[in-house]
Amino acid sequence: MTDSSLSIPTYDGSLLSVRSSSSSVDRLHKKTGVCRRVASRCPTCQQPITKDKIVNDKDLEKEIQNLEVYCTNKDKGCSWLGLLRNFQVHIETCDFIFVDCLAGCGTKFERRFLSKHQNEDCVKRTITCDFCKTNIVFEDEIPHLNVCSEFKIPCPNQCSTQEVSREQMQNHLDNECLKQEILCPFHDCGCEYRANRAAITQHVKDSPGIHLNMAGKTVSIQKQLLKLYEERSNEQNKWIELLARKVNALEKTYGPQFIWKIDHYQERFQEARTNKKSTLFSPHFLTSRHGYRLALSICLWGDGKVKGKYVSLFICIHRGEYDSLLAWPFSHRVTFTLLDQCEDVNNRRHIICTVKPNVCKENKPFLGRPITERNASFGCPKFVDVDTMTKFNYVKDDTIFIKVEVDNEEMIFI
Repeated sequence: MTDSSLSIPTYDGSLLSVRSSSSSVDRLHKKTGVCRRVASRCPTCQQPITKDKIVNDKDLEKEIQNLEVYCTNKDKGCSWLGLLRNFQVHIETCDFIFVDCLAGCGTKFERRFLSKHQNEDCVKRTITCDFCKTNIVFEDEIPHLNVCSEFKIPCPNQCSTQEVSREQMQNHLDNECLKQEILCPFHDCGCEYRANRAAITQHVKDSPGIHLNMAGKTVSIQKQLLKLYEERSNEQNKWIELLARKVNALEKTYGPQFIWKIDHYQERFQEARTNKKSTLFSPHFLTSRHGYRLALSICLWGDGKVKGKYVSLFICIHRGEYDSLLAWPFSHRVTFTLLDQCEDVNNRRHIICTVKPNVCKENKPFLGRPITERNASFGCPKFVDVDTMTKFNYVKDDTIFIKVEVDNEEMIFI
């Protein structure tokens, strides 16, 4: 150290612990702050030190801070020598100070060993797997290797292949390993022979006749099965087509609107005129999925007193599956329409007739809940003149279309 006018004796308290200076007011002794921490008497004059009469001496403190000191880690090998005031800065970077591992492994070591610890000793350090090149934590290396897809493992059959990656091992056993036990390739044909791959190869060479016979029988059986499956497939296709038609028909017969297509009109008209078949009946339809079950009937030559003059069109309520859930008597307005088939939509002149049921007691046979298969019909006896049917485009391609709409505004939907 450099010489100083201040004489500070050496005692148990290290010089580096000196951070401030004080003086006794009553004796004017200038001493360091360590005096009041280590001893109750001044080490120079042995006078008692009264704590409440000690004051800081800034000049003395400055002089102390300018003293040259060694690092407290000098005995460990630190060569630092400098002013006391710079000591704290040095401590922040001193290679001989103990520090904690930055990775959190819990180890303490001198700062100078930081690089070695991080790269060689720390169990929390990051390493790269030599097999799959994935970054892992060192302490997890063993568990990782137990599942690593690229880790080399020995063949369980101890074949000539020394090691195979874990990911490729199954392929090795299934396709390569000569010691792997496998079935004869003609197993599906009936051969029950089972041996390692090398023996199977020889087995196939030694038994061509047997295998050929098995394969021939298998092909014959497969042909029979194929024929059977084709027959079943054709039957199923027919059923699918039938069901599709039924579904399509059912979809058309659900809802408050139904269109009745009557083909072969001229033939049917002549049958009605000659009383051979005076009335035609439509398929049943429902006003909704669980609604009223209805059907139309038409007399192309007329009915009763209007026979030969008017086409008569009626609707009839049939007994349905859900009648107990519906409102009775039937009171919904029904609209009949003879559709004009003119190609120019704007020039079409449909013939429309609307019937509003009168729910009086006398009309119960027509509108009440059916107690037999069907009620009496009601509708439009004078729907359209017989002669009008052949005018315009009501009949086209020997076909007419009748549309019926049931008002569902107040209808109960289930």
